[in-house]
Amino acid sequence: MKTILGVIVGVFAVILLIILLSVLGAGLGLITIPWLQFTSKIQMNRDIATKTYNADNALYNYHWFKERSGDIITASQTIDVASISLSSFESSAGTRKDWTFEDKTEASRLRAVYQGSVTYYNGLVNEYNAKAKEVDRSIFQNDLPLFFSLK
Repeated sequence: MKTILGVIVGVFAVILLIILLSVLGAGLGLITIPWLQFTSKIQMNRDIATKTYNADNALYNYHWFKERSGDIITASQTIDVASISLSSFESSAGTRKDWTFEDKTEASRLRAVYQGSVTYYNGLVNEYNAKAKEVDRSIFQNDLPLFFSLK
């Protein structure tokens, strides 16, 4: 009888020691307990969803996409005007060998305006497209284009 009681006490002591060491190890971050990881991942996902659908965040992201979309459309129109101005100048100035110094300077200025407009447009488009690919932002695009094409 004493032997059985001793074995039961020993098993109980080992189980208690394992539980105590597990709790202590988890508390110190030395070991992980699977159900605690699952609970923390659920909490993390809940926090992300709460932050994403927060009213201020939703308005900020929607306004950002709306404003950037307008900026891209305006920049595209600027490219069109710059292209027409350059083409119009080149056709009205005659052959390049007959250009004066002022003609060459004006052509260079118009070309720089065109190239600068394209660079600005492409920067806006790259930023818009990058944010549109982010899952937590793309849901706020609503009626706006999903992506723009580079020029």
